[in-house]
Amino acid sequence: MRTPKRTIVITGGNKGLGIAQTRAFLDAGDSVHVVARSEGELGGMEGDVHFVQADLAADAKASFLDTIHDRTGRIDVLVNNAGAHLKKPAWDVEPDEFDHVMNLNVKAMFAACGRFVALQRETGGAIVNISSMGGLMALPSAAAYVTAKTAVIGLTRSICVDAAEHGIRCNAVAPGFIDTDMTRAVLAKDPARRDRIERRIPGGTFGKPKDIADAVMFLASAKARHINGAVLPVDGGFSVGF
Repeated sequence: MRTPKRTIVITGGNKGLGIAQTRAFLDAGDSVHVVARSEGELGGMEGDVHFVQADLAADAKASFLDTIHDRTGRIDVLVNNAGAHLKKPAWDVEPDEFDHVMNLNVKAMFAACGRFVALQRETGGAIVNISSMGGLMALPSAAAYVTAKTAVIGLTRSICVDAAEHGIRCNAVAPGFIDTDMTRAVLAKDPARRDRIERRIPGGTFGKPKDIADAVMFLASAKARHINGAVLPVDGGFSVGF
């Protein structure tokens, strides 16, 4: 018997780590709704993929979920992937910069989690939030980002406790250093830093976007039915020490 197609929503699924998640769910035969400000790398992508334009930081009620739910009748999985980084120590961060990082990484995710539960409380579902190794440990010159990604972990645990009675699970993935175009471009200017990072990773290599997608797919699947409120580091062991 063929497994019924699931309805998946991925914020920021148009590029970077998000596009790998979009491809993974499409390859599994799911219907994927990508929420972002632009189509990014979605152009020409094959499969049951739908672009939903939204400014997540400005959508205080996560109304995009209502739009998708009205169209499909259900949302099986919500992946809160969209986020923003800021490379500055706390004393150099301007108030508007801090607000931007918190609005996209925390406030938008908070709203999306709450709205998802409200829409799916009768039928259940799964939420996967993308945190960071910055949610598990301090990173240099990234105070606003670390604050936000730490808050994501607290949010994940709270939704787990509050939504479990509705058959909704909520887990998080904490990516480490992943080999993306942006990462390569940044570290190409500082080869010594890349060498230091690789020497700290027990396996000695950066992860691939597919590694994050595979973790998200697992936590969203029935194979993870008894996993709730967990934070899964996908960092090759970077966060556990030297």
